[in-house]
Amino acid sequence: MILTPIKSLYDYLTNHSITDVTVVGGGFIGIETVENLVNGGFNVNLVEGEDHVLNTIDYDMAQIIQRTLLNHKVNVIVGDTVTAISETNVTLKSGRQLKTGAVVLALGVTPDTRLAEAVGIKIGSTGGIQVDQNFRTNIPHIYAVGDAVEVINRQTHQRQKLSLAFPAQMEARQAADHIYGRQTHNRGVIGSQCVPVFEMNVAATGLTEKNCQKNHIDYRTVMVIPKDKVLLMPRAKPLFFKLIFAYPTGEILGAQAIGEGRVDKQIDVIATMITNHNYVEDLENLELCYQPKFSTAKNAVNMAGLVATNILNEEFYQISASQVRRLVEQHELIIDVREPDEYAKGHVVSAINIPMSEFRERLDEFPRDKPIYIHCLSGQRSYNVARALMNLGYTNVYNIAGSFMAICEYEYFNDQVQPRESIIDTYWFD
Repeated sequence: MILTPIKSLYDYLTNHSITDVTVVGGGFIGIETVENLVNGGFNVNLVEGEDHVLNTIDYDMAQIIQRTLLNHKVNVIVGDTVTAISETNVTLKSGRQLKTGAVVLALGVTPDTRLAEAVGIKIGSTGGIQVDQNFRTNIPHIYAVGDAVEVINRQTHQRQKLSLAFPAQMEARQAADHIYGRQTHNRGVIGSQCVPVFEMNVAATGLTEKNCQKNHIDYRTVMVIPKDKVLLMPRAKPLFFKLIFAYPTGEILGAQAIGEGRVDKQIDVIATMITNHNYVEDLENLELCYQPKFSTAKNAVNMAGLVATNILNEEFYQISASQVRRLVEQHELIIDVREPDEYAKGHVVSAINIPMSEFRERLDEFPRDKPIYIHCLSGQRSYNVARALMNLGYTNVYNIAGSFMAICEYEYFNDQVQPRESIIDTYWFD
């Protein structure tokens, strides 16, 4: 009888009456292990050495997932590493100790290249086997594919390692085609991926902000938060969609989506656009399937394309939710344009409430001699107010991307795990 690693782990935990487990590593494998352990009734610590889990998405988007993990009673620890393991505890670099009966290491994938090196196959700078565009090694008639090889990033043209099933299958197909004399065109990878995290689904493709910074690519981002289906439909939920594009060209570089619905649809669209070197203007009128049970009339990618085009044209200005804490601390003017009943249910502590329905009558409360930062719930109403003010000659107006929903998601995790004062009186989550 062959035992799978999952079955072996479960048997070990139950046979030894272990209730507390520490998972080290917050990538795909670590996150999936955490979810299964929680669903199995175990108390789980998750330790990630970087500043957020899931390094294939950006810091701001990862905060949504970290909140989800907290909601499921996972003890999430980021920016810390394990220094010692005993029979009953794990000790972290910070000195913190975690009660633990078992440890699962999920620290990433390192190619096992010992056989390749032993026969003289060249290993690349990333630690993977170096291959040409047909997946041939430096030794004639020896090919290599899969997680052990270096691949070329389609966008940065740099060598990298990539542990994903679809690219590995295509590599094998292309290698076989070449062996049989068929012409192949290996144009590189973009790294499209998705993973469920409890009730949330995460999908991403292309470059992240960190990738852009590492490769010295000038870029801009937009965040839109439509519903995943028409609002009147049962169980319509927010879809957090982030688009990354080159500046000033507008070429699409990457995207990330998180929600309870089918976020892979939006990311598959963007993956196709990246492959075809499309631009944000191409998203505006992209004709996609619509029916109220499946999507909003304007899909999230259409909305992101519209906003990104406006940014390229400098028709309005925005800041990210990550900058709001600094605005509060510096006593900048933040205006919440939601209705009073929404404001009363939760708001940024220093924000002034001027509902969109009243802003024309209260126009004298919008100064022209200082910056104005505007938000609503998800960004649509504040965008309308910002554009209206700019049409009236205001030049100092900034929309907060993602608005109050994005601010709550961005602030929540660190408010729970750090000794700091919240800038929100009551959080709002759909």
